[in-house]
Amino acid sequence: MNAAEHHQATDVEWDPTGRYVMSGVSLWKTKADTGYWQWSFQGKIIKRFNSPTFCQLRWRPRPASLLSKEQVDKIKKSLKKYTPAFEAKDRQRMNKASKELIEKRRKLFKQFEELREKLRETWEAEKEERKYLRNLVDTDELDSENVEEEVVEFVIKEEITICE
Repeated sequence: MNAAEHHQATDVEWDPTGRYVMSGVSLWKTKADTGYWQWSFQGKIIKRFNSPTFCQLRWRPRPASLLSKEQVDKIKKSLKKYTPAFEAKDRQRMNKASKELIEKRRKLFKQFEELREKLRETWEAEKEERKYLRNLVDTDELDSENVEEEVVEFVIKEEITICE
């Protein structure tokens, strides 16, 4: 969660869903920097709106339910009965998505392996040409015995100090 401050804020209002909060500086309290800021529930600023005539902030009220009180109570009582079925459907969707993702990854890995094998065959076919270009020295092997190491030393500076 993030912690932030809205300087001189006079109003703070949560939206009915609890996902957003608005903080505002109203014209009733101060004449400068009036407007509102919209925040996510995590404390991140989503929008800043400055208005020299900003007075009050109100969320649009939620519409009344189309269900009667008895219907709402019936749904609440039977919710436990339907919950396992909905959770099973959710798990099926997640498994399907997981299977699709796994299948996609397998396909990509297979394509990668095929490309790798094709390039390895090309590399093997060009071995003689590489060897010819390198004066018949096989440099493909790290421990090749055809390679001679030559050490060259250069004297950059020489100081002679006489001790008595």
